[in-house]
Amino acid sequence: MSTRFGILAYGPRGGLHREAAVALLTLQAYAPPGSEIVLLTDRPGHYRWFGNSITIDRLTPATVRAWRGPLDDQFRPSLEALRRLAEDSRVDVVLADTDTMARRDLTPLAERLAAGAVFMHHWEYRLAAPPRKGDRSLAQEIVGRTWHGITPDQTASMWNAGVVASSRRHAGIFDRALAVFDEIRPATRYFAVDQLACSIVLAAHAPIEEAAPWFDHYWSNRPWFGRAVERFLSRALLEGLTPVAASERLRHQPIIGALDARVPWWLTRLRRRLSPAVPDDDNIPEFDGGRER
Repeated sequence: MSTRFGILAYGPRGGLHREAAVALLTLQAYAPPGSEIVLLTDRPGHYRWFGNSITIDRLTPATVRAWRGPLDDQFRPSLEALRRLAEDSRVDVVLADTDTMARRDLTPLAERLAAGAVFMHHWEYRLAAPPRKGDRSLAQEIVGRTWHGITPDQTASMWNAGVVASSRRHAGIFDRALAVFDEIRPATRYFAVDQLACSIVLAAHAPIEEAAPWFDHYWSNRPWFGRAVERFLSRALLEGLTPVAASERLRHQPIIGALDARVPWWLTRLRRRLSPAVPDDDNIPEFDGGRER
C-alpha cells in the first residue's frame, strides 16, 4: 500500500499557510506508515520547521501562473496539483484543502483507495436540482451535455472538494478532470468549477465515497479555526515542539469547533462596518528544509 497525501498552499496570505501547517501536522498524525506527505508551495521558507518530515514541491511564480490558466482561475491549480501528485503511477493520491484536518487513522481510507475507490469530502446535491438559487443554472448549463466524453444525467451529483482522492488504478483520471474543467469553465457561472469537474469525472470511474468520516473541512467557520490554528502554532513554537510532538499533541488534543458558523448576509455586512477586517499578512514563523521533489 502506497499513498501520497498532498496539500497545496500558494500565495502571500499568512493565514492560509498557517492552515496548511496544521493540516500537514494532522496528516502526519494519522497517515499510515510508509505514506508520503507532499506540500506544493511557492513559499517553502515558511515551512522550514518541518525539516525532512515532509516533501516540499517548490512552485515557481511561472508555474503558479500557468496553473491558473488563461482565465486566471483560483481553483484550477488544485487540479494541476492532483495531476502532479499522480505523476507516479505507483501511488494512490489524496489532496486535502488547507482548511481541513485529518481526525482519525487514515489506514481504512488508504485501503479503500488501494482497492480502486475514489473519494470527495461529502455529497452536496443533485446537479439537476441545486438547493441554492445561484446554482440552479447548472441544470441547463451542465446536465445532459457531453464534457470530454462524459455526459452527466439527471442523477449526477455535486460533491464538496475539500478532499479529493483516487486510486492509482484510474490512470489519467486527473488529466481528464482538468480537460473537463477547461471545457466547462467558459460555459458556466458556477464559481468552483474544479469541484464540478471532479464530481463529474470521478463518478465516471467509480462510485464516489465520502472522505468526511476521516476529515473535517471547516471552510464555513474559517475565522474561528484561523484563530485557533494561530494559537496552536504559537504555543508549539514557543514550547520548542518538534513536528512529531506537535502532531502527537493534535492527535490527543485536537482543535475542535463548529464546522459551520455561517451568518446572514446582513449581519456579515454589519460586522464589517463596525469592525473592519485586519489585513492578513505573511509575518509568520518560518516553518524550508523539507525534501524537494
